[in-house]
Amino acid sequence: MSKTIMAVGAHTGDAQLTCGMLLAKHAMAGDKIIIVDLTAGEKGTPKGMTPEEFRPQNIAAAAEFAKGLGGKSIVLDTLDGELQYTHDAAIQLANIMRENEVNAVLYHWRNSIHRDHIAAHKITEDAIFYASLPTYPLPHAPARIGGFMCAENWEDAEGFNPYFYYDVTEAFPLWKENIKKLWLAEHSTSFKYLRYYEALAIANGALIGKDYATRFCSSPQCPAPRQVGNLL
Repeated sequence: MSKTIMAVGAHTGDAQLTCGMLLAKHAMAGDKIIIVDLTAGEKGTPKGMTPEEFRPQNIAAAAEFAKGLGGKSIVLDTLDGELQYTHDAAIQLANIMRENEVNAVLYHWRNSIHRDHIAAHKITEDAIFYASLPTYPLPHAPARIGGFMCAENWEDAEGFNPYFYYDVTEAFPLWKENIKKLWLAEHSTSFKYLRYYEALAIANGALIGKDYATRFCSSPQCPAPRQVGNLL
């Protein structure tokens, strides 16, 4: 039976870059893909644009990325740079998880140089708890979330100890074709996102004898040796 895989990012681009290869692999296997961006990442504007002008561009690009994987994009209304953990934010995300009958969640690691990423981690962890708890009163039935992992992200590196490795060689071309729809991937002047994550996938692949691989860790950290998986 097919699964529903959700990736949660603090900004448009976070989940697409860090989880996108594994999402593409699941999409190719017939699973349903949902990407939730807690903000639109509009403060990282190209030169000559305002955040108000950049926001709809990012939302449209996120939708195009998800469409390329046969999935769905959801961008919430919180302003970039103003994401904070609140109980209401966790419940809002839990409702989305239940409504979409999510089976697995990919999200930010708990430590980061970016405050929005730290908030996104806490919001997602609590959302998973509330979405899964049968006795918590929400409009939809509890989500059967059988797996949740934190993605490798250059901004979330502190204490990140990769445990789960996934061969994404066959899915890599689909990811690369669609990640270019996001301005951040190729045009950011502050960091070469596409170059970095492509090189990281090559390096991770070499560690497990594959062309491309992506890796995750559990939360809390799992002290066991490295595990190579196929799908979630």
